Amino acid sequence: MFVAVSLMMKGKWPKGGTEMKNLLVLLLVFAIVSTASATLVTNGDFTTNMAGWNAAGGGAPWGAEHSTIGGNPGGYAVLWTNTGAWSVWYQVGVEDLNTLGIPVGTYVILQADVNAIGTSLLTDASLKIESWASAKIEELATPVTIASNNTWETHSTTPYLIPSNATALKAVLVSIPTTAAGRYGFDNIEILVPGGTPALRPVPIVGAGMNLANKVISWTNPQGAVNADVYMVGFTELPAYAPNPQAEGTMIAQNTTAQSLTVPSIVANKYYYWVVDVNMAANPAVNVVPGFVWNFQTFDSPPNVNAGADQYLVATTSPMTLTLNAAASDDHGISTYAWTDITAAADKDPATVVTINSPSTEDTTVTLTNTTGGVTGYYQFTLTVTDAASQTAADTVVVGVYGTCAAAAIADPDDPYDGTGDLNGDCKVDLYDFDSFADRWLDCDSLRRTCP
Repeated sequence: MFVAVSLMMKGKWPKGGTEMKNLLVLLLVFAIVSTASATLVTNGDFTTNMAGWNAAGGGAPWGAEHSTIGGNPGGYAVLWTNTGAWSVWYQVGVEDLNTLGIPVGTYVILQADVNAIGTSLLTDASLKIESWASAKIEELATPVTIASNNTWETHSTTPYLIPSNATALKAVLVSIPTTAAGRYGFDNIEILVPGGTPALRPVPIVGAGMNLANKVISWTNPQGAVNADVYMVGFTELPAYAPNPQAEGTMIAQNTTAQSLTVPSIVANKYYYWVVDVNMAANPAVNVVPGFVWNFQTFDSPPNVNAGADQYLVATTSPMTLTLNAAASDDHGISTYAWTDITAAADKDPATVVTINSPSTEDTTVTLTNTTGGVTGYYQFTLTVTDAASQTAADTVVVGVYGTCAAAAIADPDDPYDGTGDLNGDCKVDLYDFDSFADRWLDCDSLRRTCP
């Protein structure tokens, strides 16, 4: 039996013809309920409502409802249909294969608890599993034969091979009475893998990116699993073959009973492949169930950083304070800020001391001190930001400090100042400029010198 299951999961069959294949499938149908553990379809227990599900029907009167008590246990879904009509409960969304963590080419089974409620029609309910891409690709419907009414029984479809072009599965519950009105209850809708369901529902989902601010991977163990071994391998380039984390990678957890792990060794700009092998202690015949190979990416953009607009200032007396207002962001969070002074020695008085007051904050102030001269100069400061993925980005701001307003305005490329009439360089044209002009004019008019 184990050999058959292993061959089925790998999509391979020994020589011997169709008869052997069909026999093995039938064996699995009879054994699946007791040998496999399941993962619940989203809201497949209907405990409080039918969220995520819709009803449809056709023909004579039909109906669908939700009951909060009387299920197996708790709430459950109900379909009722008159003769010649049909009705279904179906998932509004679909179970995305990457979210489930199940690859195409895998055999799966849809299982549900079914109850013929107050009806003698014990063969008119069905379970249907559908494959979807952007639309339905194909389906497999399996009629349900119930031994007695008003009793919950577990039923399942025959094994269904997920086609290579599928991206999702959909569960459908069906009622099609043939000779009288029928009423059927459904509960605990689950997906199984023949021979033992492995760990499913990886986070990050298959093929997704990871937020490196939170280096946590997680999964959902099947029922009965008490511990797991987790393997992981990383690549700087997308591998051209199917990686084998158990053989190529590192065991990052052994016999863990948890269903999540923090992995500090995960870094940016890599492709990671991982596997969770579970130990089915509740089923010694199965024992270890190998996991599917999952993958995620850690591509990450460096931080965005702006050290602020360049400044053109008029010098004050020493000490003079400069204010640097920056803006930085990153989708994974910023871990450090670092301001540095990169002013060239020739661009300031050698006696001027430059002090960055808060070099490890986003915004800071700078103090210019010169006890023997002025603090004019052409200062440059760089802000370097490191994100949670250890990637860096930097930006530089220029602060020019000039002796006069006119000098500062002339240096500023965004200032339209042209200096006409501003004879004293204070960026104003006023009576002080006229006074300066008059003094020069009178001096020029004097017989002691020649006017230009």
